Amino acid sequence: MHSRHLARTPEPLVTGRIAAAAERRAEAGLLAAASTRAEIAERPDCRPCFTPAALSELHTLIVAGDPSIPGPGGLRRSTARITWADGQVFALAVAPGRELRDHVERWYRWNVHTMAPSLDAAALSMARLLTVHPFADGNGRTARLLAQCDLLAARLLPGLLLDLDGWVHTHRRAHDEALAAAAEGRWAQWGSLFARVVTETARHRTATITRYSTLLTEAAALLPDDPVAAAVLTHLRSTPAVSAGWLRDRITHAPEPALARLTAKGILSPHPRLPGALIHPPSLTVLDEPWTLVS
Repeated sequence: MHSRHLARTPEPLVTGRIAAAAERRAEAGLLAAASTRAEIAERPDCRPCFTPAALSELHTLIVAGDPSIPGPGGLRRSTARITWADGQVFALAVAPGRELRDHVERWYRWNVHTMAPSLDAAALSMARLLTVHPFADGNGRTARLLAQCDLLAARLLPGLLLDLDGWVHTHRRAHDEALAAAAEGRWAQWGSLFARVVTETARHRTATITRYSTLLTEAAALLPDDPVAAAVLTHLRSTPAVSAGWLRDRITHAPEPALARLTAKGILSPHPRLPGALIHPPSLTVLDEPWTLVS
């Protein structure tokens, strides 16, 4: 991966850089969700939307340190070109500079004033942003994050729960064709695809949460006489891994003995990538499954 930018970088450093970029991207997503909630609290009668300046800042945070995206984030400074899976290359008509800034400003004004139903507004906003293609790279991940923020603002989601990126990666051709149709004014195809993405990823995430919770409940049932160890497993319901340091302020007893007992019983094991962290292996397997494996 990213051979153009990392060809001479030692493999351990590559792994670290990709992990750090993923961590920063997750932090950017949480910040976007927190900003959405804060705007709802401050102005409950208005539809939350990132201003052009805030949008550019958010994109910079999303791509920060990503080894596949050289240079700073923010609005693109050159002509946008999109490559489809079959190798076709398309140049977008929106030129960088004033024309691009005007398009992003119109996108913002539309978001603020639209009276479209919540799901339609999220779909239309995402398509409008993608067809403008305001950034040199990372347009899809930014637009999909904002779509989830729209659903969060409409109280259709409690948080950033949908694997929209995974769905689009698996259905890239259908996504690109629907987006091309939207760019030509044929919105029904895009609307149908967006509804399908939301529905299928929501079903997958619901199934994942149910399976994850069941596995932890079954593990806790093996500890009827060890309430401290059971309490450790309870915390795994809100995080995929635990450590002694993280648990120290969250349970009333020293966590090390309980972690040792859980490890000895094979209920917890060392995290494969995070030194000092422990995971429940069956639960981590559920979290790592791509959405396509769940019907």
